[in-house]
This record gives sequence, structure tokens and C-alpha cells, in this order.
Amino acid sequence: MRFLYPDNQSYWVEKHGLVSDMEGIKSCEVFTLIKGKLVMIEAKSSSPRPDNNVEFDEFIAEVGQKFIDTLLFYNAAMMERYSKDYKQGFPAKLQKQSLKDIQYSLCLIIYGHQDRYMPPIQDALRNHLRNVLKLWNIPDINVLALNHENAKNKGLISQYLPKPQLDEFKNQGLKDESLIVKVKQWFVDNPVAMP
Repeated sequence: MRFLYPDNQSYWVEKHGLVSDMEGIKSCEVFTLIKGKLVMIEAKSSSPRPDNNVEFDEFIAEVGQKFIDTLLFYNAAMMERYSKDYKQGFPAKLQKQSLKDIQYSLCLIIYGHQDRYMPPIQDALRNHLRNVLKLWNIPDINVLALNHENAKNKGLISQYLPKPQLDEFKNQGLKDESLIVKVKQWFVDNPVAMP
């Protein structure tokens, strides 16, 4: 999946390393301003089906923890609980946000999932985050679980590798690092302009 967000209002958490330097802290891929909301996005290439109870519950707990840690990291950095370096590492538009007024949205995007699997994932994520949503006054409607097609329709991703193309790469015997290289090259060869 390809994400194209303006640099002046987006922070790629995993790329900057500030959170990864903190032992035991997990993070989402990115947080960005979209229509006045701070949207925290976690992308996954797959997930267990809801009927696989143990693996599904572990998946929801992992994703939920990433949202919680990212929410806490953003607010702690904005309040300069660590040092000014953390806040100053954010793009200007993110630094200027009022913590009092900001609305949050938490969005899980799963590549390749069928629409029918998304509502149970979304419900489970909302239930797992119930206390956090109450404490931070985040409405349920601001917690989304979308597949790649719906994420593209909502403008959260700009492009995705078509499933038949991914299957073709896998049929060529590509896996692990060689598959990643091939997929990255596909995105280079198929550019999308910034919206």
C-alpha cells in the first residue's frame, strides 16, 4: 500500500526512531492531519479471522497497544515530557495543534481482507479500546478497520498492489526479502502523484 500525505502535517513514527528507542513501546505507522483530525494509521498485510479466537485476540491486543502507545507518545511529546526535541521533530502543523481541541481517529488498514471480515475486526478493536476511548473522549465512529479498497475510497491510501499482481509474484517463488524488493519496485514503476 502507498500512503501519500503532505510532509508538513504527517509524522512517520517508525521512520523517526524516537518511539522505537523506548523499550517496550509500540507505535502505528504514521499520524497525520486529515480534515482537522489527528488520524493514527496502522497498516497490516493480513490478520487472523475473527473465528480464530486466540490468534485474533492477540492481533487485536497488539494493534490496540500500538494505538494507545502512539496516542500517549504524541500527547507526551506535545507537552514536552521528554525534551523539546521530540515535539520539534514533528512537522509544523502537528506542533501547532491544540491538545485541548484536537479530535483523534484510529484507523487500521488491512491489505487483502474481504469486506465481510472488517466489521467484526472494527467492533473488536473498539471493545478492546473501550476505556481509552472513554478517557480521551474519542467516539466509536472514529475507530475504523478498513480493507485496502475501502481505505483507498476514503483517501487514506493512494495506491495498492493489485491482488493478482501479488499472487503472480508469489507464484514466481518470491517470498520474504525478495518479495519485498519486488513489491517496492512495482510501486517505483507505477507512481501515483500527490493528491
